Amino acid sequence: MSLLTLLLCATGVTAIVGQVLLMRELVATFYGNELLLGLVLAAWLAWGAIGALTATRQRRSGAGTLGVCLLAVALLLPAQLAMVRGSRALLGVPAGASVDFGTLVGVVVLILAPLCMLLGALFALGARLLVDGGGSAGQAYIWESAGAFAGGVLFTFILVRWLDPFQIAFLVASLDVALALQFWRPAIPTARWSLAVLLLIGAIALPLGHTVHSSTLRWQWSDLVFAADSPYGRLTIQARGAQRIFYTDGTLAFETQGTFPEEVAHFPLLTHPDPQSVLLLGGGVAGDLREVLKHPVTDVTYVELDPLLIRAAQTYLPREDAAALSDRRVKLVLADGRLYVKSAPDAFDVVILDLPEPSSGALNRFYTREFFAEVSAILRPGGILALTLPSAENYWSPELRRRNTSVNDTLHTSFRQVVVLPGERNLFLASETPMETDPSVLAERLAERGIRTQWVTPAYIEYQYGTDRIVALRQAIASATGVRVNRDLYPICYYYNLVLWLSMFYPQLRAAFESAGYVTLWWVALPLAAITLLLRLKRGWAVPAAVGAVGLAEMVLEILILMGFQALHGYVYAEIGLIVAAFMGGLAIGAWTGTRRLARPVSGPRAARRLLLGALMGLTLGSAVILLLFSLPVPVPAAVFPLLGLLLAFAGGMAFPAAVAMMPGWPGTATGSLYGADLAGGCAGALLGALLFVPILGIPQTCAAVALIGLAGLVALA
Repeated sequence: MSLLTLLLCATGVTAIVGQVLLMRELVATFYGNELLLGLVLAAWLAWGAIGALTATRQRRSGAGTLGVCLLAVALLLPAQLAMVRGSRALLGVPAGASVDFGTLVGVVVLILAPLCMLLGALFALGARLLVDGGGSAGQAYIWESAGAFAGGVLFTFILVRWLDPFQIAFLVASLDVALALQFWRPAIPTARWSLAVLLLIGAIALPLGHTVHSSTLRWQWSDLVFAADSPYGRLTIQARGAQRIFYTDGTLAFETQGTFPEEVAHFPLLTHPDPQSVLLLGGGVAGDLREVLKHPVTDVTYVELDPLLIRAAQTYLPREDAAALSDRRVKLVLADGRLYVKSAPDAFDVVILDLPEPSSGALNRFYTREFFAEVSAILRPGGILALTLPSAENYWSPELRRRNTSVNDTLHTSFRQVVVLPGERNLFLASETPMETDPSVLAERLAERGIRTQWVTPAYIEYQYGTDRIVALRQAIASATGVRVNRDLYPICYYYNLVLWLSMFYPQLRAAFESAGYVTLWWVALPLAAITLLLRLKRGWAVPAAVGAVGLAEMVLEILILMGFQALHGYVYAEIGLIVAAFMGGLAIGAWTGTRRLARPVSGPRAARRLLLGALMGLTLGSAVILLLFSLPVPVPAAVFPLLGLLLAFAGGMAFPAAVAMMPGWPGTATGSLYGADLAGGCAGALLGALLFVPILGIPQTCAAVALIGLAGLVALA
């Protein structure tokens, strides 16, 4: 293995570890959904493309330049982690508060720029020197992808399990510094100094990284008493006097000493005449479980995904709340709530869903027609489902009306009766049979059961049911038109929630947000047809455009795989590294296969064209496979998703060496240019997939859009 191939491997390792570290850190700082993931991927690829294309123009660059760039990368990775940690303080945004979309975009774009540009430049410069030395562009792509694959596997199975983010960043930096020294051999005659530097920085990385990790967390969180990462996200806890405030991924989860759990628990349990068996999905440690146990229930099944939340709650919650977890009537189940409902062994009188609004693909699946049907199947006769959504006391904006009406209409697909209570949060009660709505009867049940409350009193029950507010709320829901039912494969409620969030910061763009909801597959097909016609006329653009199409299709499919895993298994935080690593491994194997085939004596431009056409066809067929996985009636095993990513990336990996072989002119220039086109296509795919295709078109039409992109590339090259 030559020094240049080591450089390319190190570039891949640093790129994949840096990407996953920064993505996880941004998720933990600003709350992660597909929008943020798409922004991070788009910015990463865009800056990488700019760096690669800029380096391609630099004809005079030697080994010393590579050493300087690699040293700069080593310094930037931990520095950019610290910048993410300090961004809220610099912006003056307190913990738990929402960051407006424009500011979020600015933070993501600016923080990622230096590192990503340098990594793109390193690949382009290293590939050119490798080609000048008798190697091939395909070999450069193989080594860089192989390094990324190794880094992803190492990160997922070893580093992230035992080390904190800064310890990992410092270890990767030590590898880069040691390798950078090798490019100054005239000044450093042997490799011993590099090995010594690697061991020295590696030894310092562990204690120094932990110190930096702890101190930078306190930049974000005052009064911090607990912070830890689990496979499901970052949990942080603040202590202010006797109050404890829990945050998950930078967003307020709940705070003690509040009264909201009373509304969540008592209204559905009072509405039911004799609730014996209760299923609680989320919210138990927030106080819901404490309030539910005030009723004469015989058993409560509490389902929570993250064991870390339970362990932290047992330590930091007030004694009364923590004791509820040990009540003999409580059965604690550590599992994804959606999967538990699918296979629940028992039936229930009341099911209470206390989760955040559908702001991500993982949360949206708890508000779909399919989920409500699954809940209906496990309810006993007269059983009740209860859930809440953020609302407004006096004014419903069009975006808020659309989101909450969508959930209301979706509930009606599985339940004949739906009652919605007004307030800062709307409480939805759904049942197959008529429900009690007489406030005097509900107040009488409260007294009969001997329940002591602070907020849900007879007067408050009368206020909720006995005023014209509930009538006005029904009219507001009935006045919404053109609202679509939320489904697993068409997660429109996620889009409605996204538009609601964006409209809070940019109300002047309300018309644009509304019109985007009417986007159809024709909005993809017609521009693609025009671009394909242009490429038929401008033949010199066909190959770079085909590489860009491969990058675009791969990125949309990667987002679909991440969403699919999250939708079916309830989390993706821990699996980002593995799924991305599988993609990089597929790219390496595909590039190696393509390079070997092109190295045969009988190979020529036609063989290269066939490989590129085969890659486009493989991605086109891959979209159909993903749609099939989403449509299966049984849960897909977790291992299928990285395997599918590897296979799809294999097709994309074959495209790169084939495209370089089809480009006339200097191979070094073609390598950097096509690498930039690949990254630019991936950037477009990240934005389109996260913002437009999946939330508006739905998963089936997104797969169809990817197939159309692949077919357009086939026609352009035919």
